[in-house]
Amino acid sequence: MNQDISLKENIHYGTKEHPISRLHFDTGAGTPYPEYFFVARHWHHYMEILYIEKGSFEFEINLQSFTLSQGDICILNPGDLHQIKGNSSDTKHNVILFDPCILDFSYEDEMQEKCIRPLINQLALLPNIYHCGSSIHAALSPKIKALMDTAAEMDYGWYMTSKLLILDIISSIYTANLMQSVQNAHAQTNQKKIQNYKSVISYMEHNYNQPVTLQDLADTIPCNSQYLCRFFKDIAGVSPIQYLLNYRIQKACILLETTNNPVLDIALDCGFENVSYFIRKFKEIMCCTPKAYRNKHTQR
Repeated sequence: MNQDISLKENIHYGTKEHPISRLHFDTGAGTPYPEYFFVARHWHHYMEILYIEKGSFEFEINLQSFTLSQGDICILNPGDLHQIKGNSSDTKHNVILFDPCILDFSYEDEMQEKCIRPLINQLALLPNIYHCGSSIHAALSPKIKALMDTAAEMDYGWYMTSKLLILDIISSIYTANLMQSVQNAHAQTNQKKIQNYKSVISYMEHNYNQPVTLQDLADTIPCNSQYLCRFFKDIAGVSPIQYLLNYRIQKACILLETTNNPVLDIALDCGFENVSYFIRKFKEIMCCTPKAYRNKHTQR
């Protein structure tokens, strides 16, 4: 199982000349996901198109749950808070990631004004889920399959063809009158709660190496500490302080794997003021000492 505790994904996909990436994910023995595919709750500024080739998945998008099966399609808008979990060790899915800014036109025609610019400025959103059997799925499926194949093969001119296919996909959704204004879309979700959650997480990720109190986290919203604990645990399943502790330990794991820094320095760099407390909490969460963890992961 792959649990990346970092919620705000800052990975850059593609290259400057070709900022589109196509990814393929298998599960099972010999893959990075031997038990089942799992990506923990996160968000990013890219647009993401997913096509389910095999098996079924549980998607959580902006705190709403969906089940997707073979042939189904998911489109994630920039900023959508999402988590994906496969339902077995025998699943396959393909992903296209791109910055919507690549679709921008300098000429202010109808498409730019009513479709592309609102998407780029996050004033309009695409629906997330497209199940097999719907008319819009029938229109999108061959175009998305063509996009996946084109971006995978990367033949001469693949990038231009991929951009045209993405525009065609968005055009199909737009002409079907399925694009939503942000106001209408957010009215159907608890967007304020999601934004508060993102604010608290972002504060943790920027300040985990410094002293952080419960009141510091509450002040980011702002709210009182009791409300913060209730709403945060309702989403994350753990208290904000426990989440911060888990995040610090994950950061310590990275330093243990990638540096030769002393355990004391790593503890301080990850926001622990007491090395004994760090070692105790590390052992509770990782089931081994920091030294044992380093030895195990540097002998691979």
